[in-house]
Amino acid sequence: MGVIVINFFGGLGPLAGQLDIVSYQETADHSDIASGSIVTFTTISGALRADVVPSGGTGSYTFSWTLTKISENSDTGSRFSINTLGTTNTSTFQPTIDGARPANAGQAFDSEFEAECVIGDGVSNVTVSNITFRVIALAF
Repeated sequence: MGVIVINFFGGLGPLAGQLDIVSYQETADHSDIASGSIVTFTTISGALRADVVPSGGTGSYTFSWTLTKISENSDTGSRFSINTLGTTNTSTFQPTIDGARPANAGQAFDSEFEAECVIGDGVSNVTVSNITFRVIALAF
């Protein structure tokens, strides 16, 4: 009787993750006609969106998102803040940001946030980072 040798290297490869560029919504624009006072707003859910795509590992994935304000261009330095992170335990992340638009035409306020997602599979973790979100508010 012959012997059959099967090469099996196990698993689906090491755990990995990447940003889905197709569904990525990096910028929320709240520019509008100038008015007599600072106009506040909250970005709508889905205006900012990032999806991560896991692969390899055990195939049983968990997700944990964080968001940090990196910079702000405004008259006070405090016109933009995180309103809600939304759901942080799925592959899709849709935060909402509170912001303000200047009153005078030609003025622009904007802010930049950075998200990261830790993907786990019960054995190991990988981090997808440097996911930038921008909120723009120009008065014209």
